[in-house]
Amino acid sequence: QTMVEIKKIIDGFKHAFATEGVKLEDCDIAVISKLADIVVRRNMSVPAIMFLESVRPLNFVGSQAMVFFKPVISRFFTSAEYDKLATILEKREVIDLLIIEIEQKSKT
Repeated sequence: QTMVEIKKIIDGFKHAFATEGVKLEDCDIAVISKLADIVVRRNMSVPAIMFLESVRPLNFVGSQAMVFFKPVISRFFTSAEYDKLATILEKREVIDLLIIEIEQKSKT
């Protein structure tokens, strides 16, 4: 019984630090693209990328902090988009996708 509990804990850690591929829906990609557009339009590409790179290990905590910033950020997103963004930013791979999207949009 103790071995089963230890295995559950180990499996939990594997899941917590997993980096396997993320399957995003079209609406998820649209929200990421919209966020990248907002960043690029405000000429904030470099600071945003630096920030995203520095908080990459804390992306789950950061996504939870979005609840605090909802009054400010929600003027750019609908409530549904905002909630979707908070959910998808919990996944590590999404940070990479957002950085790539910002880089691509800032080149054009």
